[in-house]
Amino acid sequence: MRLKVKVAQVVLFSMNIIQKKEYNTLEFYGQFYSEIPSKEGVYYWVFWPFKDSYFEDVNFERLQEKIYYFCKVNLNIPENINTGYKFRVEISERGFDNDVFGLGYKKSEILMQYLKTSKKNRIIFFEYLKNISFNKPFYIGKADNLRTRLRQHIDQRNSNILEYLIEMKIQFSDVLIGYEIIDTNFNESMNLIFEEVSQRITKPGLTKRPG
Repeated sequence: MRLKVKVAQVVLFSMNIIQKKEYNTLEFYGQFYSEIPSKEGVYYWVFWPFKDSYFEDVNFERLQEKIYYFCKVNLNIPENINTGYKFRVEISERGFDNDVFGLGYKKSEILMQYLKTSKKNRIIFFEYLKNISFNKPFYIGKADNLRTRLRQHIDQRNSNILEYLIEMKIQFSDVLIGYEIIDTNFNESMNLIFEEVSQRITKPGLTKRPG
């Protein structure tokens, strides 16, 4: 005897996330707003001062300089905790303390020797480092219109992110911006939910609060 089983499917809403594989610099978007889509989505900013040309043998010293620079920059806003009594405590996420990725002297020397050995080694390591860095952007935001919101950031309207970067003397060519377009036919905007989930997981340093 055959049993006929009916499978019930409930579709709440359909959604399409178009992930932007190519990142462009803040400097680029400052000149070419039209490259940003006028769609709903989530965007993220990543500190990345490394250029492909630095991986060439002749530019190894330049690459070393950028490694020390990368490790020196700490894009995190300190937070204050009021104890309710005499004291208020300020805490912040610890950076690398100007060391090479927080490594001790011996491990730093080994890493530098590995990088110096070949271009292939440099590409392997920095692809690894890029994946880690892009999984922890220093800022995440949401927008009903990505082009409009990012232009506000760039024009310093309703945003103080650029002010902070300028204060830290970070070049706009060393900041990469990526975004994801969120298309849904749901009756509520989903970008706020996506933004908060991303913020709670990655804890971006210049985002003051999730959501």
